[in-house]
Amino acid sequence: MKKLYFLVIGLFVFLRITTAQNFVTTAEAESGTLTGVTIANQTGNSSGGYVTGFDASGDKVTVPISVPSAGLYKVVITYRANQGQKTQDLFVNGTSNGSLMFPASTTFTDLDAGGVYLNKGSNTLAIVNNWGYMDVDKFSVYTSAKHTYNLSPSLIDPSANAAVKNLYNFMKCQFGKKIISGQTDDYFDNLKTIAGKTPMLRAFDFQHYSAGYPYKWANGGSSFGADPNNQPEAAIAWYNGTNKKGIVSFQWHWHSPSGGTVGTNTFYTASTTFDVREAVKAGTQQNKDILRDIDAIATELKKLRDANVPVVWRPLHEAGGGWFWWGAKGSATCKALYDILYDRITNYHGIHNLIWAWSSPEADWYPGNSKVDLLGYDSYPGDFNYTTQKSMFDKLYTIVNGEKLIAMTENGPIPDIQMCFDMDAPWLYFMSWGNLVSAQNSAQHIKDVFANASVLSIENPGSNCVITALVEDNQIKTSEFNVIQCSPNPFTDKLKLTGEGEFDYTIMDLQGNILEEGQGKSSKEVGSGLTSGLYLVKLTSKGTSQIFKVGKQ
Repeated sequence: MKKLYFLVIGLFVFLRITTAQNFVTTAEAESGTLTGVTIANQTGNSSGGYVTGFDASGDKVTVPISVPSAGLYKVVITYRANQGQKTQDLFVNGTSNGSLMFPASTTFTDLDAGGVYLNKGSNTLAIVNNWGYMDVDKFSVYTSAKHTYNLSPSLIDPSANAAVKNLYNFMKCQFGKKIISGQTDDYFDNLKTIAGKTPMLRAFDFQHYSAGYPYKWANGGSSFGADPNNQPEAAIAWYNGTNKKGIVSFQWHWHSPSGGTVGTNTFYTASTTFDVREAVKAGTQQNKDILRDIDAIATELKKLRDANVPVVWRPLHEAGGGWFWWGAKGSATCKALYDILYDRITNYHGIHNLIWAWSSPEADWYPGNSKVDLLGYDSYPGDFNYTTQKSMFDKLYTIVNGEKLIAMTENGPIPDIQMCFDMDAPWLYFMSWGNLVSAQNSAQHIKDVFANASVLSIENPGSNCVITALVEDNQIKTSEFNVIQCSPNPFTDKLKLTGEGEFDYTIMDLQGNILEEGQGKSSKEVGSGLTSGLYLVKLTSKGTSQIFKVGKQ
């Protein structure tokens, strides 16, 4: 019998394996070149000596490192931060490799600084002051294998609709191969003019839509109150105008539900007395206030749902920084607020077109893989600094255990795209913030980024990720799969699926877009709403899937 082979989009997944990392070399900090820092001596660390300081601009320690071959290596820094969490910058051969967060520690401990690219022979590593007094003992270097992934096969919302499933499958397909371009709505057309291409992802904001919005213009001055500015309508029009190639994202600069001052940005902790600890207690006035605000945003999200627009939804961003009120009272409280938000939007309002993104890079603030679809980092390393932020990528990878998509959910400078792949930091997308994209990137760098074949735009939407499936006639039978038939093929009205026991089915077009899905037992008639054409039918039984190609006349 003739065997039919064909390709289907959206089903490729990465497999994550464990690989050994071997020690290569070490360098004591006190043996390096010191700038603005001093040597201290104390028992309990590696050599009795360490470097202390890093409390003034320009303070740094630079050590020589030699490796036998060029490639990726892992750096571990032994440090002590006995005055609380600190942030410093890691430089490799004089170039920034991104910022590192050093958790508070009263004893010397190790920080995995992630992967770096080292040349064969001589190199330098440096810790440079960013913020905070701390001690550095030594730098250790290990071999480093590239990341491997076991991405979640489905979204966290069990009722996610077909449109958002298609977007998630597209993202999984592209991850590690291409990087999606993105820009905020307020500067979108400006970037398009500079780049000569249209970013694929467009980020909108809901800050105008809650009762605590402090800039509503009324009676000749500002007041509190929602002041809609047509963001959902604009997003729907743009998405449809791209022939559904574009990706819509929404963040929410949530002005405090109460306790702020008119005419100030009350989403900042310093500009409100609103206490999120009270807000997560059922029945309090603060709790009623947050539910009121969430309900207002749900009204807008429903417009997108009803227009069949999938959304990358990024609420409570940068929580771990503490500068927003939702992160001002610690991680446990913020995560409780996130749970309320998810439940209210998903279960109470029945909104199922969202990819839930979390963008705060601290492990203890992460809600968990069962509650997040995508983990992101907001990257602002400084003007014209095109670092890949490899150290932060590695940190996020560790947090999600290689099971979630990782994105640069905000950025000033756009990272060097080729280096992202060379250094194994293949961000799912970058999303440039406002006019910082022109202030912190040269025009030539922007053009080079968008000219890169590995950067996806509306004009360069990317090739399909595929797997090959095998079908023999219209019937399959293996020891792990019930007998299932699709008949007749081609069909004119309904396609009959028959088999031994229960099965799930999904009908897709040849581009992998889901058109119909459901369950059957022994027999199921499907496809009555399809127009004439060719389709893919995916059948799953006993944990195994097969795909048929069928035609409707």
